[in-house]
Formats: sequence, structure tokens, C-alpha cells
Amino acid sequence: MTTAHEAAPPDAARVATMAAGVLGALLALAGLALFDGRVALSIAAGAIIAVANLASLTAIIRAMLQPAVDDAAAEALAKEAAASDPAGPEEGHPPPEVDHAAEGKRGGGAWGLFALLKMALLFGGIWVLLTRHVVDPIPLVVGYGVLPLAIAVSGVLTSLAPRPSPRSQGRRARTRTE
Repeated sequence: MTTAHEAAPPDAARVATMAAGVLGALLALAGLALFDGRVALSIAAGAIIAVANLASLTAIIRAMLQPAVDDAAAEALAKEAAASDPAGPEEGHPPPEVDHAAEGKRGGGAWGLFALLKMALLFGGIWVLLTRHVVDPIPLVVGYGVLPLAIAVSGVLTSLAPRPSPRSQGRRARTRTE
């Protein structure tokens, strides 16, 4: 049974994305209340672009930096390989190690291409919105400004969240490998 102190820390990227959405909605409502619908639309467009940018950037970074095999799985693979090796480690043969560098390269080129496409869509989309006079520039920037605010809010909220104790982390790692 997991207590509140043993729960995993919150995902900072998810918290930042949700915070950006909430802050964008609040700013759009404030723009509607204080100004007019065009300002609210411009702020909402900037906030939507910021949330989409943050979500896609999170996916790109996670895919490119995600380890192929976590440490517990690597140990289990090494034990399996050692058990199936007739020579075994007792004759001076160390258990085979998982090559994290080779295993971690999962579609890095595709994600790099996606990152370039994301940048083209970001700048191209903003250019279309501004040149077609769909949105006003200053409220659009105000809406896009939720991005750094949400990242700051995420940092504060995740730093205040309870962390699992080192003892409970070791217990969880042992039960995962057994």
C-alpha cells in the first residue's frame, strides 16, 4: 500500500502544460472582461500556441533523452544473460552489459525532423495569424507569455510536492526486480 509520502513526484512537464492552459484561459477571460472579444481571441490563440509548443517540446525531449532500459531492467537482463551463459561469471567472464548508447537511439532522426516541422509550423502559423489580421500582436504575445509563467508555476508546485524517502525507493526497486 502506497502512502502519500511514498507516491511518485508529480510530472513537472504535465504540471506546466496544465498550468499554461489554466493561465491562458484566465488571461483570455480577463481580456474579454476588460477589453473585447478580439483581445480575448488573441490571448487565447497565444495560449493555445504556447500549450501546443510545450506539449510537443516535451514529447520531443522525452523521446530523445529517454533511456532505453532502466537500471532495474538492465540488472535483470544481465542476470538472465549470466544464467543462460554456460561459462558463467565464475570462470572470469563478466555478465554482459546493456549498451545504453545504442539502445537509447530510438528514432532520433525522426524526432529531429519533427522538431524542425514544429518550428516551421510555430513561426509560419504565427505569421499567418498576424498577416491575415486574425489576431492582434500584443494580446497574442500576452497569451504566449503563459509559457514561462507556467514553467515557473510548475517549478514551484513540483518543489513543494512530497518526495519519496530513500528507504521506500530502495524497497520499490527490490520489489520491481523480484
